[in-house]
Amino acid sequence: MQSVLQGFLKTAGFAAIALLSSAGAGSAGTAGGVYDMTRFLNQPHPFAKMQTAPRPDLGDRTVRSPANPQSDQSAPARRMPAKPIHFDSADRSGSQNIISEVRIGALIHDEGPFSHRKETGYDANLEILFTSPEILKKIWAPRPHIGASYNSAGDTNQAYLGLTWEWMFFGNYFANFSLGGGYHDGYKVTDKLDRKSLGCSILFRESLDIGYRFGGVHSIMAHLDHISNAKLCSTNEGLESVGIRYGYHF
Repeated sequence: MQSVLQGFLKTAGFAAIALLSSAGAGSAGTAGGVYDMTRFLNQPHPFAKMQTAPRPDLGDRTVRSPANPQSDQSAPARRMPAKPIHFDSADRSGSQNIISEVRIGALIHDEGPFSHRKETGYDANLEILFTSPEILKKIWAPRPHIGASYNSAGDTNQAYLGLTWEWMFFGNYFANFSLGGGYHDGYKVTDKLDRKSLGCSILFRESLDIGYRFGGVHSIMAHLDHISNAKLCSTNEGLESVGIRYGYHF
């Protein structure tokens, strides 16, 4: 083991001597055992030929968002929710319709819960409802109305006016109640068995409608009306009509 170690050391020593001899004999620029640094110092800097990109100007540190690629495209029109139908609201031009609704009907004359079927025939009914004015907003905005009923048998006809209140329920179903007065051309007092004694020429008038709206502007309804004098005159038989009516809203 000792002989192997000695051989290894001898070999390493000869190799070191040979290396130093070759370094001293070369023309690498050594003199007196001192390495000549002149050649090394005269070499250009390895990064001298590299072009350095100019540093960005950081004076304006405002962060700008990237351009929106869709900015040049016109934005789609915003769809407005559909508005509920208000029969008394202003139209698109800003003006307000005077006439709110027109109704026509076919009624059975002198037929109802308080009538005693003395007069006969059928009534053709026409009624015009107007936009509720601002002054009536405090009493739930009824619509003023005027109307007339013409009897096919030549019995009592009537013309009337008043106020109509309306309530919606169950979606498109509605109920109307009206209160007003009417004028008739029938008898105030008579002994005829087929005619009514109505007591006065001007009477109170009430009506009730229950119906359904469809198509935005159309409606169909069951109708009942009653005229009487509330026992303010000598006789008070009263007169009623019942039937069906169609309405068109403006």
